[in-house]
Amino acid sequence: MNELILKWTLKNAIEHDGKSHVKAIIPKVIGENPKLKKDIKSLIKKINEIVDEVNKLSLEEQIKRLKEIAPELLEKKKEKQGLPELPNAEVGKVVMMWPPEPSKYLHIGHAKAAILNYYYSQKYNGKFYLRFEDTNPEKAKEEYYENAINDLKWLGMKWNRIDYVSDYIKKFYEYSESLIKEGKAYVCTCPAEKVRKLRHEGKECEHRNQTAKENLELWKKMFSEFKDGEASLRLKIDMDHKNAVMRDPTIMRIVSKSHIRKPGYKVWPNYDFATSIMDGFEKITHRIRSKEFEQRTELQRYIQKLFDIKPPTIIEIARFNMAGVVASGRVIREKVENKEYLGWDDPRLVTLISLRKRGFQPEAIRNFVINTGISKTESIIPWEVLESENRKIIEPIADRYFFVKDKIKLIVRGIPKNFKAKRLKHPNHPEHGEIVYKINRDEETFYVDRHDFLNAKQDDIIRLMDLMNIKLDVVENEIIGEFESKEYKQGTKVIHWVFEKENVPIEVLMADAKTENGIGEKATENLKEGDIIQFIRFGYACLNKKGKTLKFRYTHN
Repeated sequence: MNELILKWTLKNAIEHDGKSHVKAIIPKVIGENPKLKKDIKSLIKKINEIVDEVNKLSLEEQIKRLKEIAPELLEKKKEKQGLPELPNAEVGKVVMMWPPEPSKYLHIGHAKAAILNYYYSQKYNGKFYLRFEDTNPEKAKEEYYENAINDLKWLGMKWNRIDYVSDYIKKFYEYSESLIKEGKAYVCTCPAEKVRKLRHEGKECEHRNQTAKENLELWKKMFSEFKDGEASLRLKIDMDHKNAVMRDPTIMRIVSKSHIRKPGYKVWPNYDFATSIMDGFEKITHRIRSKEFEQRTELQRYIQKLFDIKPPTIIEIARFNMAGVVASGRVIREKVENKEYLGWDDPRLVTLISLRKRGFQPEAIRNFVINTGISKTESIIPWEVLESENRKIIEPIADRYFFVKDKIKLIVRGIPKNFKAKRLKHPNHPEHGEIVYKINRDEETFYVDRHDFLNAKQDDIIRLMDLMNIKLDVVENEIIGEFESKEYKQGTKVIHWVFEKENVPIEVLMADAKTENGIGEKATENLKEGDIIQFIRFGYACLNKKGKTLKFRYTHN
């Protein structure tokens, strides 16, 4: 028994970044040896002991131990993931990173790039960095920094280093001045419209042939006299280049708005300049990113060559979208500000904060990302794919409860003296416990869903789930029935219910942002915020807030 528990505990820990969970082990152990179910208390006690021991080991020690006792479980995990090898990768020498821009909340598209970079860095026993590309003072906000860190930690990611590009601002000034002195960059004071027009036509402007001395003087004015849009530093490459990105691109520009982390600075690097040099500072060896940056790779390679930076191996992948969902940060930001969305956590969105509040599990998102693989083909993925991954994880842990929406009274008479019944919280996991129902009088009033009685007739037999069978006598606005029997009878219609005198107000925010109100059974009061349950005949839901009314978010069916 101990070895059986140990192997499943190790496997679970390895899949969850070194931390195993008791609830996930129980069904695996019982599934392999059903006899252990007879003494469930002793089994749970032993699992707790072994989980504590395993969680004290490092991830490397856990993998080594599992290889010794059940190597086939490691092999199965590898086959399931099925991602290709990382090109030009050496074990122990891979350095990868993921660079969020603190201008929005992260969504599942961001999660894919982040998870893939993290996955490969761990696969090759390398390093993973978190880099905040925060060179736009107009968009950077403290809440975006904090949320990104919280989201990535929730996904199970850890980093060896966290960088803020804004911290390197003086370095960018040094690199810029060196380019000016070498005649490889110039300060342009053309209006933005003129710059765009000339780049489109492949023509040079009058500033391109200024001397280094003239450019240095203008460069100093960018910090003192010039205002936003009045001057920029451009690389001198080729205005007739077939790749328009290479036509003397801007690398430094003026943004006067005070930066939340670096007040007092007004000259900031553009994306290509910043990311190219940061790759050198961090010695990045590999990057997985969206193919929307494909055209910019040539420019970034050019910049890295200027400073003798070894370019990383880049793997470009397609962006993917969930069917019917807005993912654009700019659009979401506008709709949040205009109150068209409840916030960044609106249930109609695939932001990670929204998915988390709805009850989606980080493991499900990781599995979803891995299973969608690495591809350069654009795709629109149905919600059902993500829901399926999530259902696999929450089904064994989500206890079942009753929830009545459109309530109507049901009076049952003739109940036997000291009537008692019980229901397992989870039909497949008795170790989760049970709910006991006691009725000490011959007449009891319940609330049931009006919908269940739309076509009901007198003398119909209805079963109150896990409680009793009743025979209907009156079917009107108030339904009356007689106790018929206790045990379930094959073919009897089964409905859910709650006691009239013992129930809890419940509010469920649905996926379309509409609210379903109703009442739940008394046992729901014992739930904790963050618990995921299944409302029988309704769907999975996550408890977001406790109070006089329990506030849930609908997860999925």
